[in-house]
Amino acid sequence: MTGVGERPQEKVGPLELTAFLCELAMLGLLVLAGIAVMDSLLGRVLVAIALPAAAAWIWSVWMAPTSRRRLTNPSRLYAQVVLFAVVGLIVGWALGWLVGVAFFVVSAGVFAERYRRELRTT
Repeated sequence: MTGVGERPQEKVGPLELTAFLCELAMLGLLVLAGIAVMDSLLGRVLVAIALPAAAAWIWSVWMAPTSRRRLTNPSRLYAQVVLFAVVGLIVGWALGWLVGVAFFVVSAGVFAERYRRELRTT
């Protein structure tokens, strides 16, 4: 039973765990990309902090389950795919295109499947 204003507890399975790992991978890859694109130590530190911070802010405002401004689906899925594409491009440019494409394909696929399953349960 949930109280007023509380969200029902979501089931956590392998797909939800994989989605969470994709979110963590996004942040970690952005740190590595930030380190790779700059020559100076200060530049590396600043970009390695700024890139994942920007992605985390975007995610927390419009996509996080506890956000007050969380987008509804399918808009949330579209925003997630766009964010994954941008991160894939940044990672591809900084670390190699295979890494960027692999991140995008896996992340977009996982979140598309979550959306598909959400549609089946409603």
